[in-house]
Order: sequence, then structure tokens, then C-alpha cells
Amino acid sequence: MNVSLYLNHETWVHRLDGRTKTLVVLGFFGLALCFSHPTYLLGILALVVGGLVAAQAGMNVKKIWVLATLLVCYSMMLWPFFVEGETPVPIFHVLGVTWEGCVFGFGMGVRLLIMVLGGVWLLSTTTIEELAQASQELGMPARGGFAFSLAFRWVGILMGAGVGVIQAQRSRGLDISSGTIVERIRKYVPLVVPLIGHALRQTNLLAMALESKGFHPTAQRSFHRTGKMKRTDWVVMVVVGLLLGVSCWMRWHGIGTLDVRF
Repeated sequence: MNVSLYLNHETWVHRLDGRTKTLVVLGFFGLALCFSHPTYLLGILALVVGGLVAAQAGMNVKKIWVLATLLVCYSMMLWPFFVEGETPVPIFHVLGVTWEGCVFGFGMGVRLLIMVLGGVWLLSTTTIEELAQASQELGMPARGGFAFSLAFRWVGILMGAGVGVIQAQRSRGLDISSGTIVERIRKYVPLVVPLIGHALRQTNLLAMALESKGFHPTAQRSFHRTGKMKRTDWVVMVVVGLLLGVSCWMRWHGIGTLDVRF
């Protein structure tokens, strides 16, 4: 079983060139790093959510909403203890928690959420082969592009293997949904052994397949289809480039950042 986030929908986002989608995601990351104030970050988050809606990727968002929620919550809980401010929170003033630290923690949580959802948007609209081709066309060496695509491919393979192992153990009577948290963690330990064995076996098969096909890390790869930039690609790249340029200018002038001390 291979768990993949790619959704085969006929949307204008899916029809964008792989280079465009890769650069757009990098643009999302750059926009998120330009600001620390939650108001501005929420605006960028709305832009990313709009991209997910256009790509009809709601199914994948449902898969990771727990992780996304935990990232925001952890950020809001941890950052206030490391950021100094002037307005203490009445309940936690003994611990040194301030409203400025809470706002900053929320902003960092939204920043992480932007990056996670941006990655989901890319993987929902782009196949692994398209990512490998886009990375090489953007100037990445062939072996770097191969490693890049293989990393994404192996994530899906291992996730699928994990699901298969859990289903097999459940069919044999293993109950992993009951008990305390510690007991549940202990029940997952036996599942690691077959998963490691599967990973080693697949790695060996991959190595033999590459050798049989004469794979060489320094060779220039060729693809069945070549990417072609269309008018929509250029429009999207120009819009994202303008947003990134304006955001950098705002960051240079201190707009959209919180004045906090660590």
C-alpha cells in the first residue's frame, strides 16, 4: 500500500507547471517568514487556504488537521515562557507569561500552519515525478532531484506499510485503541520491527532495480514529458513575486513584526 497525498482533480491549479507550484510554495514560506504579527500571518494563511480550496484539497486537510492544531497549540503554550513583554497575564503572572508572548506564540503557530498547509497544497497538486522534473529544470543536480523525489516517495511507502502492519496485527487480535497513553505506546513497539524489516527489504529491492537499469548519480536524467510554462504560470509567479517583494519591503521598515525580547 502506498499512501499518497496527490489528488487527481481537473483544476487550474493542477494544470500549473511543476516549477510554478514549487516556487509558489517557496513564496508562501518566504511570506510567512517576513512577518511575526498574527494579523498579517492570518492574511497569508487565508491565501494558502484559498489555494487549497481551488485545488479541492479538503480531503488532505482533514488528514492532518490534528497535527496542525497541535502545532498551533504547542506554539501558544511554549513561546510565552521564552518571550518577554510588558503586560502580564493575570492567571499566569507568577510564571512570567505576558500578553505579548501569547500573541507572539500564536503568530508563530500560524506561521507553522502556513508552511504545513503550503506543503499539503504542493503534494495535493503535484505528482512525485513532476516534482523530480521541476527540481531538475530549476537547476538542481540530477542526483539531488532524485534524492528529493525519493524522500517524498518513501514517506508514502512507509506510511502505507505502517497502515498495513497495523491492520494485520488488528486482524490477529491486537487492540491498540484501549488503555492509557503509556500502554498504547507499548503496544506500538512490536509494530516497529516488521516496519523496519519492510523498509530494509524495499531498500534492497530499490538498489537492485537501480543497478539493473544502469542508474548513475552523475548522469543527466531525461523525462517522457517536458514542462511548458503557460500564461497562467507567469501570472501566478508575477503575483506571488509582487507579494513577496512588498512583504520584504514591509519587513525592512518594521511593518508586521512584533517588538519582543527573548
